Order: sequence, then C-alpha cells, then structure tokens
Amino acid sequence: MKTSMYFNYTTRSLLRGGQRTVLALFCVAVGVMAIVALQLVGLMINNAFTSNVRDANGGDIAVTSNTKPFTGDNLAYFDQLKGNGTITNYTAYASATGSLSNASSITDSFMVQAVDPTTYPVVTPPTFVNPSGGSIASLLTGNAAIVDQPFAEQFHKAVGDTFDVHLGSNAGTSERLLHVRIAGIVTDSGVLAQSKSAMLISQAYYNSTAPVVLYDTIDVTTANQQHTDQAVQLINAHFPLANTQTAADALKSQQGLVDNIKKFLEIAGLLALLIGGVGIVNTMQVLLSRRKIEIAMLKTTGYRRFDLYLLFGLEAGLLGLVGGAIGALIATGVSFLVRNLVQQTFNINIPFLLDPLTIGGGVLIGLVTALIFGLMPIVQAANIRPLNVIRELPGSHRVGSVFLTIGLLLLLSVLFCALSIVILNDVILGVSAVYGTFVFLGLLSLFFSLVVIVVSVLPVPERFTWKFLALLIAGVALSVLIALALPTFGYLLLAVTLMGFVIVLLPRTWKSTTKIALRNIGRQRARTTTTLLALFVGIFTIGLILVLGQNLRDTIDNALATSLNYNVITIASQSDVNALQSRQSTIPGLSKSKHDLIASTVPVAINGQHIEDVLKNVPSGFSFNSLGRQGVLGLLSGVEGYDVAHNQVPDTTNLTITDGRNLNASDVGKNDILIAWQLANLEPLKGKIRAGSTITLASVDGKQTVTANVVGVYRSGSVSISFEPILTTTDTVQALSPAGAEQAVFFMKIDSDKVGKAVSVIGTIAPKAFVFNLANIGDFIDQYLNYMLLTLSTIAGLSLLAGIIIIANAVALANENGPGRQSDSQGDPIGINLSREARPGAGRSVGARVDDEGLGGPLGSPAGWGGGRVSPKCEPDEQDAGDHKGPPFRSPPLSPLRMLMGLFLG
Repeated sequence: MKTSMYFNYTTRSLLRGGQRTVLALFCVAVGVMAIVALQLVGLMINNAFTSNVRDANGGDIAVTSNTKPFTGDNLAYFDQLKGNGTITNYTAYASATGSLSNASSITDSFMVQAVDPTTYPVVTPPTFVNPSGGSIASLLTGNAAIVDQPFAEQFHKAVGDTFDVHLGSNAGTSERLLHVRIAGIVTDSGVLAQSKSAMLISQAYYNSTAPVVLYDTIDVTTANQQHTDQAVQLINAHFPLANTQTAADALKSQQGLVDNIKKFLEIAGLLALLIGGVGIVNTMQVLLSRRKIEIAMLKTTGYRRFDLYLLFGLEAGLLGLVGGAIGALIATGVSFLVRNLVQQTFNINIPFLLDPLTIGGGVLIGLVTALIFGLMPIVQAANIRPLNVIRELPGSHRVGSVFLTIGLLLLLSVLFCALSIVILNDVILGVSAVYGTFVFLGLLSLFFSLVVIVVSVLPVPERFTWKFLALLIAGVALSVLIALALPTFGYLLLAVTLMGFVIVLLPRTWKSTTKIALRNIGRQRARTTTTLLALFVGIFTIGLILVLGQNLRDTIDNALATSLNYNVITIASQSDVNALQSRQSTIPGLSKSKHDLIASTVPVAINGQHIEDVLKNVPSGFSFNSLGRQGVLGLLSGVEGYDVAHNQVPDTTNLTITDGRNLNASDVGKNDILIAWQLANLEPLKGKIRAGSTITLASVDGKQTVTANVVGVYRSGSVSISFEPILTTTDTVQALSPAGAEQAVFFMKIDSDKVGKAVSVIGTIAPKAFVFNLANIGDFIDQYLNYMLLTLSTIAGLSLLAGIIIIANAVALANENGPGRQSDSQGDPIGINLSREARPGAGRSVGARVDDEGLGGPLGSPAGWGGGRVSPKCEPDEQDAGDHKGPPFRSPPLSPLRMLMGLFLG
C-alpha cells in the first residue's frame, strides 16, 4: 500500500464523518482540557510554594518564639554568631495583627511587621510598584508604612494616604495605636512572596508606642548548608523554647502538601479523561461500523488486517492530535479560572504561569488516549468477515469473539493504567486509582443494568386495572417510607410514581410514544448503562460535595448559635479598662457582659522539672496523638483570670471538668489553675501532668515568676469562650503581668441589629482597645465554605462536562444511525402489541425518541435525577407508511404537561 493512501484515506474518512468526527474530537478535547488545566494549576501551586522557598522563609533559618519573645539582650547572641562566621546576617522583627479601626473582624485584618529598615530583609526584597525603584531603607522612616498591592486594593489606599492602625501584638504586649502614612506599595514577591494584605513599619516607631520591646521572629542567613546545620544546633541549645525552621525544612513540609494537592487534581483530571475515553470508544465503534462494506471491499482487494490496523490507527491518532491540541488550548483559560478559585478559597498568592511542556504534553495525552480507547473498535472492525457483510449476516458471537472483546478490555485497562502511572508519577497510586475506579464502576454498572431492565418493562396500560393500581399504590408506599429517611429521594420517587396515574389519562397516541420510549431504553443496555455511569459520576460527585458542605455549614451555624454567648470581644489595656467598666450602660444593645484579666506567660517548669528537659527530643509539630513541642508551649503561654472572690468562675455550660475541680471562692489569693484536657491526655505530657501537679510560669519580660497548682483539668465544648488556655484567678494574672502592660478581655453580648453602633461607641470609650466583632463570623465561615465548595464543584464539573459530552455523543450517534437501522419495535408498533389505532406515524416515532432521551435522565443521578438518555432514530417502515390512510402524521405539539415531563425527567 502506498504511503499516500494512509493519509488520503484517513483524512477523507474524517472529513466524511462530519458530526461523528466532531463528537470524537469533543470527547478527546474535554478529557485533555480537564487534565491539562488541573496539571497547570498544580504546577502554579507548586511554583508558589517551592520556587522561592528561601525568600518566603525569610532566610536560611527562621527563628520564631511567640511563647517567650526575644528581647534586645537576646540579639547579642546573634551578633556573636555573626562575628564568628556561623551566620552571615540576621534581622529581628515583631509581628502583629492590624486593623484600620479598633473594631476588627476576620475579613478586614492584616499582618503588620515592625522591621529594622537597615537590615530587613536579609533575602530578596519585594519589588516596588510605587515609587518605582524604591527601597525599604530609604522609605521606611518615621511613621511611614509600606504596604503590598492586595492591601492597597482591599482598603483603597494609595501612596501619601494617612490613617490609624490598631494592633494586637503576637508577642504578648499591650495593644497599640499607630498613625501611619503610606510611603510605598510593593508586590507580593521576594520576602513577601506568601504574604497577602501585609504592612511594614519601622521598628523605632513601633517600639515608641509601648514600654516593652520584644521580637517574635529572627531571620538568619548563612554561607552554606553546613553553617546552617551548625547554626540551628547552637540556636536550639541557646533558645530551647524557640522554633527554628530552615529553608530545607520549609520546602519539605510544603512539598508534601503541594504533592498531595497535585495528585488530587491529576486524579480528578484522569477521571474526566476516562469518561472522555468511553466516548471515544462509542464514537469509533459507530464510525467504523458504518464502513462494513468499505472494509469488506478493502479485504477482498488484498489489504491485510495489519493494513487496516494502520489505517484506522492513523485515523484515531489524528483525532487524538487535533482533539488534544484543542483541549490543551482551552485548558489555558480553564486553568486561570480554577487558579483564581483556589487562590480565593485558601487566601494564598498563586502567580499565573503556563508551562509549555505541560501544554504540549496535553497534545500527546490526547494522541495516546485516542489510540488506547480506539484500540478495541479498531480491532473489532478489522476482524469483520467480507462474507458476512455480503450476505448481510449479523456479527459473529462465537466464543473466540467474546474472548477477544474481554482481552481487548483488559489491554485497554492496562494501557490506561500505564498512562495514569506516567501522569501521576506514582505506580501504586496509579494502579490503585485506575483499578479501584474500574471495580467501583463495574459494581455500579451492574446496578444500573438492573435499573434499565426494570424501567424497560414498565407497563403503559390502556386503562386502569387492579394489577396496575396495586403496583402504583406499592410505589407510593415505598416512596413515603424512603422519604422518612431520605426526603429528596423519596419525593422524587413519589413524583415518578404519580406519573403512572397521569400516563393512563394521556391520549392513546401519547401512550404508544411513551411505551416505545420505555422499550427503547432496554434495547442497547451496554450503551445505556455507559451513559448513565457517565452522568452519575459527575452529578454524584457534585451532589456529594454540596450535601456535605451544607451539612458542615449547618453544624457550624448551630454550634455558633448555641455555644457562642458573646458576639463582641474587646481587648483593652489597663488605662481603658476602667472607662469600659464605668460606661457599659452607654453601649447600645448590650444585654450581657463579663471581663477577665489576661496575660501572656512563659512556661518554666512542670513539677519542678525544667521545661527544656521535659520537652527534650520532642518533635516540634503536632500529630494525631501528640501536641508536639509547639502545641505544649501554646497551651502554657497565657493565663486568664476570674474574680473568684465575687463568685466569677469558669462557666461549665461550655466546658467540662474532667479531673479535679473548678475554681471557687477558696482560691482567692492562691495561684490555682485549670489546664486544658489536651495537655493531660495527649503526648508528650500524658501521665506527667494532672490535678495536683505544679507549673512554674514567668511573665513575658521574665521579671515575675509564679508556681501555680493545678486544681482541675477542663475540656472545652464546640466553641470556647475563654481567651487564654490557662484559667486562674485575677491574683495570678496580676502577678504575671509586666508593669505597664496589664490587659483585660471583655466579652459582650450585643443585639445583632445594634452591633455596628455598639462597636463605634466602644471605640469612642476606649480608643486604644482592640475590638473583635464576632457577629459576622458565621457569614465568614459560610463565605469560606462557599468558596471551597465552588472550587471542588468546578473541579468535579470537569468530569461532569465529559459525561455531558458522552450523552450528547450518544444522542447524535443514535440520530445518525439513519433509516433502516431501527428495530422492528420502532418500525412497526404492532411488535409491541399496540392496536392499529394507537400506532404512531413518523412524527410519533420522533416523539418517542425524544421521550426516550428524557426518560433515562432520572436513572443516572441519585443527587439530581437529571440528565438525558438517547435511543436510535426511529421512523416507520415503508409498509407501515403505506398502510396509513389519510393525511400524514405530524409530530405532536409540546403541551404544557409534556413540557413539564420533559423538564422533570430530562
């Protein structure tokens, strides 16, 4: 065979294929679009978290200590390390949560860093947008502030604007009020790569607003990895309560998270690719089955089976290449949409980028997918026997043919599994994902096959009979029982059952159309089941996401409604406490209020054993059964005091005393405390601390030390109303508060319609206080869940889109079967026992096909009972048309009832 024959034959065949060729391209394009788009998003996330990890970490080593903040004296040790060459540079700064008013909420807060302009940053600085070419050292003077673009866009600020910033410190100091002026706007790049809504202010200005000078983070750079390891050992030994994270540690922790996200996205894309592959099988089967005479002629003129493999393989390859190119092109736009959703949901900065290798790989994936899924119809077509075609004999159903089909299906699964392994770069995950999906779909197909059989034999009687009425009554009873447990499914089944009463009342010609549609559903069970599976996968996934999301939202809302007794929290320094106490009556809508003294603490010892020895060799991070070093320090880093002398004790409505007792009036003047349940029941302190133990605590400035007695262990409810983890008396809090930095937290219950006015009044009474508005916390959680559900639904929607393409494919292929390919039941209604008066003409047959397409919808979607189903094109045979006397039949008009049925069923 000449080489030109291969290309001429395949290209002309594809052009002659028309709509069938377009459908095949759609199947390939949708699958490739899904997987390439999700791969691109995965690469964007990977780039955001790992490409600039040293800059995002702040340096080669990030040393943080919120439990025991660094003082100015501690910085001398880093000067010593720099002097002996262990480190090359360092910079210390304090972090705080900021708000443009003293009424903060979750959605309008931002991060503020008080830095030394002469040393910050020790890595790549952010790029300045305005002024272009600016620098931190030259602009960050006096009360100047540098903000990033997200901050400027969110709060509508520009260079030169001045405003007040209220700060809540992460280092345990009192709240501060700053009056700043924007001197520059930067991008989220360099050291601010993973920041969003950030502000930089000078350390000198920050320290001038409060008496205590503390730092919570020190960024360090070193000459090489050897010096990094040496510096980490020395810093950990000198500051045992501090946490050190190297750039390598940050990369390792982030890489694991990124890999999991990428694999999830790739598996979702593979599912869409699998569904699209099923569409390729259907389309190729119809494309090649229509060429039986052509194939027979090629064989009789001497073309071998291998030649046919090449011809049809090249045809499938061209479909894959063109479809892959189209899908990869569309994927660039889809990836932008998914990336925006992920960025908005998780509040992270993800730079948009396109990877040519991934996009080009999408074209290759399209080619390989078309060849894999086109293999079975190609081999089956090449095995057509010319003698059977000439004699118009049906296809062979020999044992060898059955085994060939089974073997081809197994080969298809192996090849698709190999493709999945290459895409996922994980053999075990690829095999388990592919064959786990095959097993699940296989079991599901058995269920749908049974459903198809049942639906295809449903009766359409001419009149009501006792037998038919008994069937309907049983269906109604079953629907009611199901509705008691699953209302949605029960009501849908009830609506479908009631359709049985309506069908009997329809005109006779409509009954015949409905009966033909029901019988058509069972004619090609394999194709029907495949279509239902494709519909089920997409809608079930989206439905499951939405149902779980709604249940989670309802659970959280109920917990907030029942457990959150206060909706405004105010943190005030000692100068504002008296004003708030004396003027509470002027706060609009205030129905309930209480206040406790609070102080940040540093754990020193447990039962006389120094905390460094207790936590020696304990991993920093937490796990399922261990708090880790940072978890323990966090639960020992603050005290909240109750005025037990006036019977103010922890409310047992939202917490339970699991060991020991609650605080009471006998604790006046004593250092008695309650500790969290997690400390006593999780590693590393499990069995080492309980009621009766002692804990030595120090103030954040290290000047006061208190040894407290554990009198009880408490466990919080779903929503805790305590601000600090250790509950104690006001005497203990006062003993641990640094001079001039005393603080109190006010819990207020304010009428929801007066929260705005109340917050304004509180701001007037205590201008330096930090007010946290919890009234909109439910809205924030709902918004966050909506973003997450939208992201997951969009990802699942790619699989649903592939399923819709298969359904459209099946509809079009059924219509393309043409006259002469319909079954006897469609060509002659007598074959389904209809009287001549009830026999439809050509228009009725088209109506039957429309009903058939709609009746399959409720079968494939337990979440939405929506979708579509198809049947081959049906027209009356010539004999039936000749028997008809009178004017030709017309397609029945779409009455309101028929339109309602179509909307509900399809």
